[in-house]
Amino acid sequence: MKKMPTQDDADKRIAQVLEKIKNSIQQKSQIEPQPKENLAGNPKTEIPATIDEPEKYLEITPESTLIIDRKFINLNWVKKNHKGLTFKNCTISNSDFSSSNLDELHLENCKIFNSNFEKASIQDGIFEDCIFYEKENQLGCNFNLADLRRTEFHRCNISMSNFKRANVFQITIDDSRAQGCNFQFANFVNIVSRTVLFSSAYLTNTDFRYSNFEGVYLQKCDLSGSKFVFTIFTRANLEESNLTNTDFAPSEYDGLTIFKADFRNAEIRNIDVRKLDFSGVNILEWQQAFFMENLGIIVHPDKKSQ
Repeated sequence: MKKMPTQDDADKRIAQVLEKIKNSIQQKSQIEPQPKENLAGNPKTEIPATIDEPEKYLEITPESTLIIDRKFINLNWVKKNHKGLTFKNCTISNSDFSSSNLDELHLENCKIFNSNFEKASIQDGIFEDCIFYEKENQLGCNFNLADLRRTEFHRCNISMSNFKRANVFQITIDDSRAQGCNFQFANFVNIVSRTVLFSSAYLTNTDFRYSNFEGVYLQKCDLSGSKFVFTIFTRANLEESNLTNTDFAPSEYDGLTIFKADFRNAEIRNIDVRKLDFSGVNILEWQQAFFMENLGIIVHPDKKSQ
């Protein structure tokens, strides 16, 4: 006959089970946690932030001059000194770069919205496939008094941007959109001496409709292939400039100088030729009709002799 367990036997078994549980807990607590895997691989390598997460700060180190696929807002870079930076596929909004040194800045496929570059130095900058125009609020960027010597804009939208009194000697704006820009008194000139100065700019194949070029000196500059419709050229100097293949229909042109300018194959409209000196201007034969009609001259075809 099997012996029935007593109360003492049951108490011993319970005590043994509790002891095993206690020992198991102690063993687990002694196991050291494994370090998490370093997602960066290299601790010195910067991990690109998610493009949907705007950042308000950007620290630059000698190893992080290339910034890719990031989004920034409200950056305060006033009087910063960061030369040779490259941004690719980035968005920068409502930021202040005034009085900063950003020479040799390279932007590629970037969006720069409502940002201030007043008095900043961006010499030898290269901007490719970038947008500086915020369509929703119809705002451009501010380059007032900025130093943009030898800076290049290729396939960019800089509409409504302000370049008033900026130093833009040897600037290139090519195959871009620059509607409503303010280049009033912008400096396209390099002064060699008190008596010697020359201008240089390449404003080619670009839409400058409604832009303001009041008081600019663009002698011998290349403006070919661009649209200057409803553009302000008050007291501007375009002597000997290349205006071939342009759409030239300024809205204001009092004091405009076009001596020896090259208008071959240009569509010239909205101009009273009696108010300008066309001396030495180059045109093609088919363009004579505009000048004749503007002067009220009626031209009849020659009668063929029988």
